[in-house]
Amino acid sequence: MAQAGNNLDDHHQKPQPEGSIILLPIILHMQPHNRSTMSPTAFWALAFEQSTHVNPRQGDDREEEAFWQEYAPQYDERSPLARLATDVIADARALLRSNDSLLEIGPGSGAFTRRLAGCVTSIIGVEPSAAMRAEFVRRWPDDDAHPPPQLIAAKWEDCAAPTADIVFSANALYRVTDIATALLKMTGCARRRVILVQTVGRPHANPLVVQAQGNTYERERADALCDVLGELEIKFRDRRYLVDRGDRTACEVALIDWPSAGKSSEFDAD
Repeated sequence: MAQAGNNLDDHHQKPQPEGSIILLPIILHMQPHNRSTMSPTAFWALAFEQSTHVNPRQGDDREEEAFWQEYAPQYDERSPLARLATDVIADARALLRSNDSLLEIGPGSGAFTRRLAGCVTSIIGVEPSAAMRAEFVRRWPDDDAHPPPQLIAAKWEDCAAPTADIVFSANALYRVTDIATALLKMTGCARRRVILVQTVGRPHANPLVVQAQGNTYERERADALCDVLGELEIKFRDRRYLVDRGDRTACEVALIDWPSAGKSSEFDAD
């Protein structure tokens, strides 16, 4: 595992044997970035607003649900990141304790949930899509080893979310307008730690794009999340991995985590 040194995660990729390489883990603060002079939060909000003009799913819940009604039944086969990113999963699991409760934002079909279930005591998922909730239930193992998680039918922004030891989310924040509030809510709901997985780069994850002052500015979604965390003065860890998905180039994936409010920021304390 550790060595020194689109708004969707993916679509039509043929599953391939996994082979991931961990890049050097570092603690990030604000980085130089290509997003004009506006704040990270303002950049995210403007990118979202402009995206609604080219992608109707972004601002229309009915369009979003119609997409998932068609895509959900094949999601795990066409979007195999959770199955292939073995090192990402291993390092996420290392942050969990057997008596933890886990709150997952946007679990979708449950691909990541199933890989984390054996490491915690209980799971609650907040999933706005009826199609994805149905797929989650359909794919959950029919055994007594891990009871089916409770699913809350709501957007994260609108949900009266419970607290949990761990708050986890993978590639699920692409329709959040007020990202600072969403991240602060995650921090407030976590008793121990927040963990994010975010795919980096086309074709699997489109960057944020802003047109301003006659220029086009782009920022990868994982980097934009780190920018906002820095703006909020939340100390976080950002680890990057290369996952072999059978493309011409390896797929980069970010594993971002930080302690809950009031907890120590020492990342080796887990």
